[in-house]
Amino acid sequence: MDALSDFIIPIVGLKLGDHPYQFQVDGKFFEEFDNTELEDGALDVDLVLTKRPNLMELVFRVKGQIESLCDRCGGSLKLPLQHEEMRIVKFSQEDFNNTDEILVLGNDDYEIDVSHMIYETIALGLPSRRSHDESLNGQSCDQDVLDKLSEYQEKEEREDVDDRWSALKKLLTNKE
Repeated sequence: MDALSDFIIPIVGLKLGDHPYQFQVDGKFFEEFDNTELEDGALDVDLVLTKRPNLMELVFRVKGQIESLCDRCGGSLKLPLQHEEMRIVKFSQEDFNNTDEILVLGNDDYEIDVSHMIYETIALGLPSRRSHDESLNGQSCDQDVLDKLSEYQEKEEREDVDDRWSALKKLLTNKE
């Protein structure tokens, strides 16, 4: 977990107010997480941590390029990414369930690991459909893969036709 040690922020002794942090995210960062959809990238993460008496607000701004897989041809795809997320960290001695936006820390916790929050911000910033597109990202799908896919699809459609139904359709078309 040495690759993620740069993402630990000491919170003991932080004064009230805004505290800016900057992080660089690359392939070593993504290797620490088990997700084949996010393999590599070059991203800049700006974090503004606003400390208040009983909570902290963390605003993550991610900008850069991410490498993923195309949903259509399965080839490597480079996508521009720009996304912003906000998280809240509360301090409490009572046991509370963490939610997607609120993380609860004990009053005696002295540091916070923001690596998972950064990873989630990147994942949430990805488009739901990722594919090569000449007009959007200047990349095109592997034509050999697309040709094979259409060949298999046509073959499957031909095999799905039941000969008995074909004979009945002929009766309907022969009607005058």
